[in-house]
Amino acid sequence: MNALIVFMALAIGLAEGIPLGKQGQWKELTVLSTLLGMAFLLVASNYLGLPSPLALLERLLEPVGKAIFK
Repeated sequence: MNALIVFMALAIGLAEGIPLGKQGQWKELTVLSTLLGMAFLLVASNYLGLPSPLALLERLLEPVGKAIFK
């Protein structure tokens, strides 16, 4: 499963990134790389059993919500 995720991320990056680089669309290439990297990190962290960012936000904002909606 881990190898499949790495392979798919590389395939998407190469298929979309090479044409952007050849056309000189560096901003678009940066956005593609950033979004692909974030997606890869989220999938990898989920695979490793790390808590999701949603759980972190819930823990941080729960006291605020309880204070507002008493």
